[in-house]
Amino acid sequence: MATQRFTDYIEDPVITRIRSWDRRSVREACIDNDLYTCGDNDEYEEMQCMVDRMQPTIKSLYLVAKNIQEHSKDQTITNVMFILERAAVLTTFEINGSDEI
Repeated sequence: MATQRFTDYIEDPVITRIRSWDRRSVREACIDNDLYTCGDNDEYEEMQCMVDRMQPTIKSLYLVAKNIQEHSKDQTITNVMFILERAAVLTTFEINGSDEI
């Protein structure tokens, strides 16, 4: 006779990762890390509009980080991407369509 385990009855949950950012969180990341110190107000507003239009995918992180790096002193694009990922991107999760368990 086969023995069934408890795990045989548990369905795999559907887990969704939701990532977001906004101009405020990117602004705070720039201020906290002394970024975008070489750009003017119009260039900065253009970068903020990029953030408004994009979801924080790897490609958009690169594009925004490249813009920030071009207007900052002594930064690499990958470092700015790391800063944005850590400080500006909010990641939440839903399990089976709910953030409540």
